[in-house]
Amino acid sequence: MIDIGPDFRLQTSRANVIPDTIVITHGHWDHIAGIGELPYYMEEVLKRDLNVYTDETCMAFIRGMFPYLFFEEKTEGSTSIVGFGESNQYQIFWHRIRAYEAVEANDMKILPFSQHHGGSDSLGIRIADFVYSPDVKSFPVQSWDCLADIDTWILDCDYWEPSESHGDPETVLKLVDQFKPRQVFLTHMDEKMDYSVLKSWFVDRGYAHVVPAYDGLMIEPSST
Repeated sequence: MIDIGPDFRLQTSRANVIPDTIVITHGHWDHIAGIGELPYYMEEVLKRDLNVYTDETCMAFIRGMFPYLFFEEKTEGSTSIVGFGESNQYQIFWHRIRAYEAVEANDMKILPFSQHHGGSDSLGIRIADFVYSPDVKSFPVQSWDCLADIDTWILDCDYWEPSESHGDPETVLKLVDQFKPRQVFLTHMDEKMDYSVLKSWFVDRGYAHVVPAYDGLMIEPSST
């Protein structure tokens, strides 16, 4: 699972998903607030260990928001370990990652890369030819290789008007023209983004392969 928002238990329950690995892209509240429910979740739902991958900057945000989770922390190298449940039988392994350094998790190669998110950076995530880019305005040149030959791209499109920290339809068009993904699903849309209006906006401009995502969406690889 990528990121752990405030409604993560509801979302995972609806999707019938029980993740044992979570990758966190950055430390903003809407991407980490669900961490507060992890003690209950691990004891009552997961009932096994959990691996969480994020960078050092995000870990600082997590520690600031949830200091009580780390009162009995152990460390192994750069990995922090905290236990929950009776006799701490369940553990969270907080693994540090860095942009452009791939890690193996659940037999998958996960490649994080840097994204410009206003006054801070977030991590984009690439797994095979799937790319997840929440909370991004632009990409440093160093990340361009990570955006080549994308089949499915989950991409930020927060506002209609340009902003300093998030995508907008015109910015999405420029990125799609530059990197040529085969299909794009828009995410992080605010309350002013009407689904049908946004979808029509891209269709009218010849970009029918760019569509808004929605809760419960199931994505198949493109056929092209």
